[in-house]
Amino acid sequence: MEKFRYKGYDENSNLQTGTLNAENYSDAYAALKFQGITVVNLEPERKEISKFFSDLILKFRLGGKWKSVFFRELSVMLGVMTLHESLQTLAKSSAGHVSEKVLRDLIAGIESGEKFSDAMRRHEMIFDEDAINFVAIGENGGKLREVTEGLADRSARSYMTRKKVSGALYYPLVVFVAALVAAAVMINVTLPVFENFYSERGDTLPLITLIFLTAGRFLSENFFLVLFAIFAGIFFCLFIYRTNPDVKKIIDRLKLEVKVVREIELRNLFSRLGFLTESGITLNEAIKLSADSGGNLYVREKLSRVQIAIEQGEKLGDALKRNFKKISPLYLGLITTGEESGELVQMLGQCENMADFEIEETLRTLPAKAEVFGTLAAGAIVAALVFSIMLPIFDFTI
Repeated sequence: MEKFRYKGYDENSNLQTGTLNAENYSDAYAALKFQGITVVNLEPERKEISKFFSDLILKFRLGGKWKSVFFRELSVMLGVMTLHESLQTLAKSSAGHVSEKVLRDLIAGIESGEKFSDAMRRHEMIFDEDAINFVAIGENGGKLREVTEGLADRSARSYMTRKKVSGALYYPLVVFVAALVAAAVMINVTLPVFENFYSERGDTLPLITLIFLTAGRFLSENFFLVLFAIFAGIFFCLFIYRTNPDVKKIIDRLKLEVKVVREIELRNLFSRLGFLTESGITLNEAIKLSADSGGNLYVREKLSRVQIAIEQGEKLGDALKRNFKKISPLYLGLITTGEESGELVQMLGQCENMADFEIEETLRTLPAKAEVFGTLAAGAIVAALVFSIMLPIFDFTI
């Protein structure tokens, strides 16, 4: 059971506020409606860290491609049904699936008078802020079907990119884990033999051998504690990254040093700008909406500066060049050409295609590079262990 905080009006138009317990959002809304309360606001009363972990688990259970499938099915249904009917149909077809809870919450939000984008915002970790803001634009402009179709394509591309990256890292990860297993066997089986022999002689093992022995014993005696600490550390770092803007901005800036991440951000930017300007929105407003939609705080900050520069009469290409130092001159050339010829939308589309090509090229060579680095890391571990074994042997023979 969850506790929900609500605000609404009763049958006499008196404001009512309070909390109630319910299994989910839709049950809470139904209970208030049964009591004759017109809901104005309804949200879970959970601590932020609790909400973060529950949303993270829900996102993991849904899987990487659920969002793409959801937007694809929704865009098709919106051609023949209303939004409410489309979501109800999706919820019925998802009966028993983990996504049913999310869909029922969206339906309950719409029935309570919320906008679709506001209902999605309660599941921001699943849909991400970029998609939510685009849905809001589609609602306001009467182009929800076109927006959901575009989001389906973008979500599918993002999912495929993540799959290719994870696939490229599979082999080096297996090699690295194999090296760690070999290290554990050598530390717990081979090195103690030398320790007993040296203790009988009254000698001291070499420093590197002692370090490996001490580390091996500690891990063996506290394996589950160490494992828990690792997972807790990962979740804590994710929580800090998600909730602390200063930390997130620093990490987001460092992420842009990786070429594939930088190209993905640029591809998303060109896609957003192209869609917004094609929809009749001014370039200045499109830049502002793109800044509000992006998940990278460092890119947001730079786009805000670009918007100010455009307001002052500067060209988009010049503003991007001044604020994004590592942006390719090819992109800048196309954007400048589009501004001068009046075909900016088409040129932004070309930039998006070029960024897509750069991503594919980078991912094509990623497996080979990952294999090299993975093999080197595994080799370093094995070499250090062999050295820690051979050094006592050399001391003994000498």
